[in-house]
Amino acid sequence: MSMPSIPKEPHRPNRKEVAIDLLESIALEEIALSHIMNAEAEKIQAFVGKHLNFPTHPKSGDIIKFNKGVNQLLETIVMKEWLLLKKLENVMDLIDKDKHHDDDESSSCESFDKHKHHCDESSSSDDKHKHKHHCDESSSSESSHEN
Repeated sequence: MSMPSIPKEPHRPNRKEVAIDLLESIALEEIALSHIMNAEAEKIQAFVGKHLNFPTHPKSGDIIKFNKGVNQLLETIVMKEWLLLKKLENVMDLIDKDKHHDDDESSSCESFDKHKHHCDESSSSDDKHKHKHHCDESSSSESSHEN
């Protein structure tokens, strides 16, 4: 069995766009969970009654069954919140890695420029060409990340 491949598309998002999309998805999921919890709160209020008089006159077993259902939903929401927290931590790691990656590339190019005179005297032309090529690629990839 071969590995699945992603078809080529005219526009592939860069790391920054992916991070923004992931953060937006977390926010949308949080909003959805808040709507679910609000609906559950309204259901509880209807079951208990405005004056805490249980207008449907449920039996003890009905109250216990209702309470178990509410508890199960809240446990599910807590698990989902934990997953969203882990997703957020992963996105933050992605952002930090991207930030450090950009800093590392720019600092290596800056150090090359600062010590260019020294490099001109002591390095072979092949080494200078490789480093210049690396810096040129870094600056072009940074500009594509910004778009």
